[in-house]
Amino acid sequence: MRKKITALLIAAAMALSLCACSAPEKEQRTKYDIKATLSDDYVLTASVTCEYVNNSDVPLGELWFHLYPNAYRAGAKFAPVPQNRVTEAYPDGRSYSKLDITSVSVKGNPVEITITGEDENILSVALGSKLDPTEKTSVNIEYTVKLPKVRHRFGYTDKSVNLANFYPIACMYRGGSFVADPYYSTGDPFFSDCADYSVTLTVPSKYECAFTGEVKSKTDGENGTATYEVKADNVRDFAAVLGGYQKMSGVSGETIVNYMYYNDSDPERALNTAIEAVKIFGNMFGAYPYKEYTVVQTGFLQGGMEYPCLSMISDAYTGDAKLDIIVHETAHQWWYGVVGNDEVKNAWLDEGLAEYSTMMFYEHAEGYAYTFDGKRGDALSAYVLYCETYKNNGLGDTSMNRPVNEYDGETEYSYMTYVKGALMLDDIRNTVGTTAFLSGLKRYYADNKYKIAEPQNLVGAMERSSKRSLNELFDSWLNGNVKLFSSN
Repeated sequence: MRKKITALLIAAAMALSLCACSAPEKEQRTKYDIKATLSDDYVLTASVTCEYVNNSDVPLGELWFHLYPNAYRAGAKFAPVPQNRVTEAYPDGRSYSKLDITSVSVKGNPVEITITGEDENILSVALGSKLDPTEKTSVNIEYTVKLPKVRHRFGYTDKSVNLANFYPIACMYRGGSFVADPYYSTGDPFFSDCADYSVTLTVPSKYECAFTGEVKSKTDGENGTATYEVKADNVRDFAAVLGGYQKMSGVSGETIVNYMYYNDSDPERALNTAIEAVKIFGNMFGAYPYKEYTVVQTGFLQGGMEYPCLSMISDAYTGDAKLDIIVHETAHQWWYGVVGNDEVKNAWLDEGLAEYSTMMFYEHAEGYAYTFDGKRGDALSAYVLYCETYKNNGLGDTSMNRPVNEYDGETEYSYMTYVKGALMLDDIRNTVGTTAFLSGLKRYYADNKYKIAEPQNLVGAMERSSKRSLNELFDSWLNGNVKLFSSN
């Protein structure tokens, strides 16, 4: 996700002082078959069949599924919007979702509906027998959910509808238990394996739609609806955005790049930025593996939000700031989309990489308001000011190896994941040299494609490329002990 970094960093401190997605993989993947209909009054009626593959090394007697829409309900313990941004997110007043699960079955046999978790955020499904490693089972979940009117990942505005994290998605099984983090308002509280998706979505015909994946067919109904058949293989999750869109398309290598918008005075500039970002990042890190990538303008609280083959860009941003957000979200197609990580536990791993990748974009792209040296200098100045106004007054913690719920709000989170993450990577680059650094990123990308990366995977890739030990240097940044350095 991209916040308006420059304004957030400088202003906050001063106040105190993205598809046809196909990529073969040997490991069997879980499959989702989603059939959903969105009504004119923003009620989604859906059936999700999850053909779950037990890729853990232990037998499982139950499965857990995230119920992300429940975070938007009235009375949620962990609201998805920070308290200080409620008015901005709900300009027409508070609005809530209502999720009703009508049935759950395993291999066609009905089972009890059990909702659990810290914030009613988990559906627990008893399998009835042990599911051994490499075995698969089928779980069907029928539900309806009323969308909230909110400028966020899941909800609608007068201009668009965001369908992200809208379906029950299988929890990761790690370290002997399911990972069941609630929907924290800070950061991107998501963590999932790549899977294959077949989605049938019926919507009012007034909408044009942007998707994760390839639209196989579109059928117009007799009752003012349109039905899309969408296929997306080997993607980390699935999202769609609906609106009264115009569309422009171009090509970057073998990838079709789309820009969908409803209010943009220079849409060609936005499209060309996305095309250039796909090209530059592909050359720097490794080829983009999907055939289509869509950047879509929408109502959103933050600057942007990444999903496989799809990036949401807030309609509140224009000009150079909007282009910068497009670059950042496109970088996430590599860091989070293809190479996954636990975004709750290690948020810096994808955000720091995406932010530094954005800086490096300007080393290769001309005609933009930003430069690499300028962005790096701004980041360093902002971080120094942050340390002076926060840490030196005992108000902050400069460690990066914290889960998102341990940050003291969005400001601290942004400094520690985006800004400090990017500065750390720049220090690594200065230490090992640009050639070894870029070789390390390529190695990290190639070794962790479609997998879940840990911090040590990045450290190891850099160490192998540079042939030197970097653990202490990484640790000094991650633990908050690094001495501020001067950037040449």
